[in-house]
Amino acid sequence: MAYEIRVLFYGSEKAMQKGIAKMQKRGWEVVDTEVVEQGYGCLKTGCLGAIFLPLALLGKKPNRYKVTYRRPR
Repeated sequence: MAYEIRVLFYGSEKAMQKGIAKMQKRGWEVVDTEVVEQGYGCLKTGCLGAIFLPLALLGKKPNRYKVTYRRPR
């Protein structure tokens, strides 16, 4: 059986939950979910680190949520 695959990214866990519910209503099945860490922003981390090293930890970017869907063709 052939499947159509779609990968979507969400900016928050709440947005991911809403997106999953919406896609399931349209006939899509969730295959995989994954939290994608964005790491640290260079400019923000550098500026905060120059002022006070522990503040550099505040330069971390928020996580994104990756969801893989599939449905039969």
